[in-house]
Amino acid sequence: MLKGFDLLIGRFLCKMSRFIENRKRLYKNSLLSSRMNRCGKKLYIEEPFYIQGEEFIRVGDHFLAKPGLRIDCYQSFNGQQFSPKLTIGNNVLINYSCHIGVINEVTIGNDVLFGSRVLVTDHAHGVFSEEFANVPYLKRPLISKGPVHIEDNVWLGENACILSGVTIGEGSIIGANTVVTKSIPPYSVAVGCPAKVIKRLNVE
Repeated sequence: MLKGFDLLIGRFLCKMSRFIENRKRLYKNSLLSSRMNRCGKKLYIEEPFYIQGEEFIRVGDHFLAKPGLRIDCYQSFNGQQFSPKLTIGNNVLINYSCHIGVINEVTIGNDVLFGSRVLVTDHAHGVFSEEFANVPYLKRPLISKGPVHIEDNVWLGENACILSGVTIGEGSIIGANTVVTKSIPPYSVAVGCPAKVIKRLNVE
C-alpha cells in the first residue's frame, strides 16, 4: 500500500515539476516578446537561448526556435555604432543551435525552415588584406557587404552559412554544409562551398 502511495506522490511531483518548468518558459518568452520591437502571436523559443538587442527585432506570428538559438543585434562594437534590423516573418521554424548576427539588416520571410547549426550573418571581422595583416581579428572593425534577405518558403539545410550581401530567392533550398556568398535565384537548389545552383524550377 505504501509503495502505491509513493508511486502516486512521485507521479504528482513529476507533473508539478513539468508544469512549473513550462510556466517558467512561457514567462521568459512573454518577457522576451515584450522587449522586442514587434512580436506576433505564439512565439516560443526553447531554452537555452541567448538574444541581445531585442529592441531591434521584429517577429511575425507562429515563431518556433529549438534550443541553442543565438541572436546578436549589435548596436556598437569596439567604438563602432550600428543600426541593426532583424525582421522575421510568419510561420518560421529554427532548429537547434542556430546563430543570427546583425549590424546592418537581415530579413527572413514567411514559412522559412532552418536546419540545425545554421549561421546567418550580415557582417565579418574586417577584411583579409595587408592593411590588417597584423591586427587581431577581434580588434578589426566589423564590416558588412550589405543586407541579407531570405525570401518566403526557403529551406536552409544543416550547417549552412549565409553571408552578407546575399538574397536567397523564394522557394529555394540551400543544401547542408553550403556557404552562400552570392545571391541565389528563386526556386533553386544550391550546394557547395561556395554555393552553386544545381537545379532550378520553371515557376512563373
